Amino acid sequence: MLNQEIIFSDNLDELLARLDDKNACALIIYCLEGRLQIEIDGQPHLIAPYDLLLCRTELIIGNYMRSPDLRCSVIAIKRNALDDIFYLCVRDIDKWWEKSFFLFQHPIIHLNERQQEITKLFNRLFQLYQDDTRSELSESIRRIFVQAAVLELLNWLEVNVEHSKEEKSRIGRQEVLFRHFCRLLQENRGRQREVRWYADQLAISPKYLSEICNNFAKKPALAVIHNATLQEIKCLLRQTDMSVKEISVQLNFPSLSFFCKYIKKYLGKTARQYRLSISRG
Repeated sequence: MLNQEIIFSDNLDELLARLDDKNACALIIYCLEGRLQIEIDGQPHLIAPYDLLLCRTELIIGNYMRSPDLRCSVIAIKRNALDDIFYLCVRDIDKWWEKSFFLFQHPIIHLNERQQEITKLFNRLFQLYQDDTRSELSESIRRIFVQAAVLELLNWLEVNVEHSKEEKSRIGRQEVLFRHFCRLLQENRGRQREVRWYADQLAISPKYLSEICNNFAKKPALAVIHNATLQEIKCLLRQTDMSVKEISVQLNFPSLSFFCKYIKKYLGKTARQYRLSISRG
């Protein structure tokens, strides 16, 4: 089961037992009955019926306690699949970082009646396609379902984010700079890849920008920039029929040769091999 990029299960104990460092996954846990107290990065979280808990791939899940009547559904999404799906969802959304940051700070969402009905429909779809082996398209279909679920989640956050805007006056300088950095990444879509260029736009030093990224993204600025660039490359390879040369020009790479080496270094495969892997599901 863990060979799949997206896993749906109604057995939390079994799924958590099978996850390890080699199978780093983001988790979406939806509680239907009972109670669950789970430790994430040393912080306890309690979820009750109709609560949705989101756990990012870089967080560590520790001990958990469950009531005897616990009933929940769980979606586990491997890191690479989540990066691809989330980027496709947010690349055209204005102020996407505000919603992402809200999720980081509030990983538990209590669903209203309409949201419960929508989630029930998603759960049914995931169940139907979890073990579907009719064709190589099954994994792509599961990706589309998760993409739709993420978009719906971002839509739900609209009101929550608006309510939290009154707290902006208390946001620290580093967070303001990091949000501006994320907006620049979104606007440039892989066309700028130098840490100094972004630092100059923010009127800070490259070293300070990396410090900010380490604080908020848990990785240096260059890694964040490369990740954004790779997501744009994968999006163009997956969603368009542009040639490798056309993508290289669009993203302002100095030469086609340099672009091909960049893809090989950071994707671990050539552009052709990546497209072939997509077509095979």
